Amino acid sequence: MVSAPLAGALAARRTVLNQRVAEARHRWPSLDLPAFAGFVGGTLDEVCQAVEGVDVSATTRVCEVAFELGLDLVAQGYAGPKARLPWVENAWRSLAPSVAPLLAREPLETLGAITNAAVRLGSLPDIRVAEWISLMVGLARQCDSVQTLRDLGAVCAWRAGMTHMRGPALTRADSLPASLAIAAVGGVGTEWSTLRERMASERWWNPSTADVDAQGRSVGGFTGLGGPFAVPPQVRAVADGFVAESGGRYYLVLADAYGAVVLPASAEEFAAGTAIRPRDLTITREGIFLGRMQVQWAVTGDRMQAVVGPAGIAIFSPWSHHVRVMPTPR
Repeated sequence: MVSAPLAGALAARRTVLNQRVAEARHRWPSLDLPAFAGFVGGTLDEVCQAVEGVDVSATTRVCEVAFELGLDLVAQGYAGPKARLPWVENAWRSLAPSVAPLLAREPLETLGAITNAAVRLGSLPDIRVAEWISLMVGLARQCDSVQTLRDLGAVCAWRAGMTHMRGPALTRADSLPASLAIAAVGGVGTEWSTLRERMASERWWNPSTADVDAQGRSVGGFTGLGGPFAVPPQVRAVADGFVAESGGRYYLVLADAYGAVVLPASAEEFAAGTAIRPRDLTITREGIFLGRMQVQWAVTGDRMQAVVGPAGIAIFSPWSHHVRVMPTPR
């Protein structure tokens, strides 16, 4: 059984929606109609109920838009019981209702922004998509336009681990109200310009803790287990991070206070990198020491190497498919 708002919308637009299903089956012969029915009865119903609560006159139009978009999402494996990942439906169920006024005014643009963000975040390993959804649910009610929603989404995506969004996210945060920008990055206070300046100059400083995690984070992994590296990588430092070579392929490794990502790179970028060893790093049989701090990384020190650059320190080993990326000691 579906709710009265959805039932009414489906009845009012029955002929049109049946035609949309027929067109979708022609376009996607493998479309799983029972799966789509489950999507309609669950996810779509929650969206329609949320819109009904803020603007009854918009319910039918929003349901029709969401119905058509849902057909494509289920057909492509982004929604429904057999979805490759849960993030689109999770975002529709929890985030979409929190921006019901935007949905009522601009349903396609609003659902499109939410869907595209969830798909993009879910396509990269180690991105904390559930955290992104949670952050957005708590803040998106303050968005008075779809563009503001997109800008907030970009900032929260950076905070959820999309490190390559660092520069663009700071720029887009400038378009938000100061209080919303501060909340989106996890900061406190009322001066966005002061907070922004520190975040721009100190990539490892986390406004949520007002501190730097000196241990950094491990990045990478073996391709056989879902990681990017076929063999233990060699690493060079570049301006904004590091470039790794593994099995004849090249990868850009970016890390900051919020997370780390591994992206495609080129042989030219690797060749242009530097291999300067950190002066304060000591590798012994007892472990790895950065100054007086022991690095918490369970990898043997035999033949371990390290390079330092503007973005921090990268430690790598012929015995590991991971790279340890850390801030340079202050």
